[in-house]
Amino acid sequence: MKWTDIVGHNTTIQMLRHMESSRHMPHAILFTGPSGIGKFTVAKALGAALLCQALEDRPCGSCQSCLQMSYGTHPDFKVIAPDGVTIKIEQIRNLQQEVMLAPYISSRRVYIIDGAECMTIQAANSLLKILEEPVGEVVFILVSANRQMLLSTILSRCMMLIFQPLTDDVLAEALANRGFSPAKAQVAAKLSRGRMGAAILMLEPDGFAMRNQAAKIIDDLLEGNITMVWDTSVILEKMDRKDLLQLLTYITYLLRDMVMIVTRQEQSMLFNIDIVEQLTRQADRWSEEGLLKALRVVEDTRKALNANANARLTSEALLIKIYNLAREV
Repeated sequence: MKWTDIVGHNTTIQMLRHMESSRHMPHAILFTGPSGIGKFTVAKALGAALLCQALEDRPCGSCQSCLQMSYGTHPDFKVIAPDGVTIKIEQIRNLQQEVMLAPYISSRRVYIIDGAECMTIQAANSLLKILEEPVGEVVFILVSANRQMLLSTILSRCMMLIFQPLTDDVLAEALANRGFSPAKAQVAAKLSRGRMGAAILMLEPDGFAMRNQAAKIIDDLLEGNITMVWDTSVILEKMDRKDLLQLLTYITYLLRDMVMIVTRQEQSMLFNIDIVEQLTRQADRWSEEGLLKALRVVEDTRKALNANANARLTSEALLIKIYNLAREV
């Protein structure tokens, strides 16, 4: 991978390239921002640049180091990721032993800790000891979607770079250039909120399935009777909590789009631009006040689930409230 292969994040990349070329790279750097925004991709490109054997314009993509990076066999580069749901202390202890060794083919070693917020407290404390007393030419790149979960002492020892979403136009064009339908690329760009990784997942087969499920739930609550609430709550109870939270995100986007329609905003402001007719039909059944109340109910539900509330009871309460609000015209 070369820097020019990356879409967006130009200011961040320019800063990293300058630090790398001027040999002023800190021994620990934290990439933080929403999941799927491109942090790991940039981290790998930085790793390749730091290990590249070319005299300039690193990574060159053709030296021995770059080729081994592309094959995933570089002996001086390693990714530490969650083993299950956490990064365990054994993984960091192994890392602690490795950093004591001299590099094999490069002038330094590079370690990416992906999902750094998933470290157990023991693993985090073990990493802290390494960061406090760095040995030799080693660069640690921590990647985290939730830096608030990291120890403050680790944060204080890392240079932090915050990744921002891509604009809809830039992301849609990049997706179209990858061979995706321009129309679908526009929808994915909006629904992914500027996150390349999330947009690509949406463009896979059945990538819109959960969004479509959210739209059907709202439609069923509008058109059906109260028994629909119990039938749907059974389905939601069986969902993984992460998927249930993602479903709530799509419900939020749909309700938000209906607010835009009811208040006669520009269609370009909608997220779900591929189902405008369906949303317009649904919005005709709602009042603006009812939609705003429904949005607050969804947000309260999200907070309850994040606090480990019972999924079945919480889902039932949500569906009943939306069912009733939809009839307050």
